[in-house]
Amino acid sequence: MKVRAARGGIYMASITFALRPVSMGLAIVLARLLVPKDFGLMALAMIMVNAANYFTDMGMRPTVVQTKEDIKKVAHYAFVIVMLTSTLFTVAAALAAGPVAELLGGGQELVPVLRWMSLYIVLDGLWIIPEALLRRDLKFKQLGLASIPVELSSTLISIPLAIMGFGPWSLVVGQLLGQVIRIIILWAFARPWIWLRPQRWELPIVKGMFRYGLPSMAGGMTKYFQNQIDTFIVGRNLGPATVGIYNKAFVLTTRLADMLTTSVFGNVLFPSYAKMQDEKPRLTRAYLLSTRMVILIIMPVALGLAITAPILVPVLLGPQWTPMIPLWQVFSLYGLTRPISTNAAPLFSAIGQPRRNLTASFVLLAVMIPALLLLIGPYGAMGAATAVAAANVAAMLFNVFQVNQVLPGTAVKTLLESLPFFLAGGLMALGVLLSQNSIVSLAGGENVLALVLLIVIAAIIYIAAVLVLQRALVIEIYELAVKALGIDRRWPRLVPARLRPGK
Repeated sequence: MKVRAARGGIYMASITFALRPVSMGLAIVLARLLVPKDFGLMALAMIMVNAANYFTDMGMRPTVVQTKEDIKKVAHYAFVIVMLTSTLFTVAAALAAGPVAELLGGGQELVPVLRWMSLYIVLDGLWIIPEALLRRDLKFKQLGLASIPVELSSTLISIPLAIMGFGPWSLVVGQLLGQVIRIIILWAFARPWIWLRPQRWELPIVKGMFRYGLPSMAGGMTKYFQNQIDTFIVGRNLGPATVGIYNKAFVLTTRLADMLTTSVFGNVLFPSYAKMQDEKPRLTRAYLLSTRMVILIIMPVALGLAITAPILVPVLLGPQWTPMIPLWQVFSLYGLTRPISTNAAPLFSAIGQPRRNLTASFVLLAVMIPALLLLIGPYGAMGAATAVAAANVAAMLFNVFQVNQVLPGTAVKTLLESLPFFLAGGLMALGVLLSQNSIVSLAGGENVLALVLLIVIAAIIYIAAVLVLQRALVIEIYELAVKALGIDRRWPRLVPARLRPGK
């Protein structure tokens, strides 16, 4: 199981890292073609779409992954439930576009965008069950391969439309066609289509599905509010243009962290944790190892984005985005809370305690909402970003406490095992700050060359520090990679003797 989970993590992480530079590059091109208000209208529309999607899911995605009932029946029941609710919400969203636009602070410009984006809801329902079945069967290679065109298609479609002057509609068309591509690919990988085969409905199974799914949905809805309430408040108080800057700062800085923690480690670890839910010692080791691995990757990304922001933002995005710099820095550091908080979520779901995720979300909202209302008036978008970051720190600490209740001793171990990474990250940040002026002078100003040189310096310092401070973890990751990818079997001479088959 350890090797299989590692193989899944390696496939997903490798594809994520391969796609990230391309995806970020395309996002930067699109940001240079459109104005912040265009992105603000889309961000406001996604508040409605994402809310509907959490309701239409009905908790069926984690239910399909976790269930011990006949999977053919559960998959069919779940698909019918999801499609029924998604169709109803699509119709309701289209009809209510006018009042919703006023509520979100987008005005009449937002109304047609909301009506067309309501189609996103029913399209979302079509791929939920196929994806859940792939995750249930630990088919991370297929999930990783499916993510390649899905990750790139929306932006690739939007860029030529933006060049032709379609403004926010380039984003709308890109999102909708991206969903269609996602459906086609996931359905192709998830054959046979067992969710389409009619099954006799058995009430006890359906009740069990809702018994597990509804608390998961409630946790998801609370997570939705914690992710969207700030955008809603910024939109209501500051308008679509500020929402565009705020949302783009959040997306560009936290997307990699979220992909690694939620899309990569979350999707891989939930089914893996579920299969060892009754073995506490193994579960503890798996949780601690995965947390260390995520922190290892997130630390240089979060700190690097924060310290290079004054050069990175104007060089890559253009001068129209310079108001984003302080928001960019706050959200970059916020990413440091993601490894622990997001690693706890699949753990609680896997052991059949999704209510703990709901409780953590309530704690976050209890801190975030008062802080948002208090800070947005005097400090604007920066106040909102600070409130979000502070609330996530509080939620992270609460999740450490909750995990320690389930797996005693993990709180102290998590703290102690995180310290070397903070030291390595601190050394990296110090090195970049000390060399920044010299590098800018050498490169002839704040340009792409200066940015690349600073990134190279940061990478060298961080890698060297990790090799010194966390040598055992690096060796363990290397050995897991060798076994997961089958290098020990295919090319035994390339690996140490102790890792070769039969040793």
